[in-house]
Amino acid sequence: MKSLILNEKELRKKMIDLDIKTINELAAKSGVSKPTIYEYINGKSPLSAAFTRLCDYLNVAPHEILVETELISAEE
Repeated sequence: MKSLILNEKELRKKMIDLDIKTINELAAKSGVSKPTIYEYINGKSPLSAAFTRLCDYLNVAPHEILVETELISAEE
């Protein structure tokens, strides 16, 4: 089964473009909580209003910072 996750490399590139140095700074400026951003970085599906707000702040379309990945089931 496939899932969409945040492409951390693309997120970090966009942060550099906007001269944002830390996740704390990104959270403060975007209005998305630091724990939520870390959840996205750690693989939580970013399909939520907070993710949309983050993309709006970064001025990117969601597909620009998402990547498709294969989910590993617990049975394997």
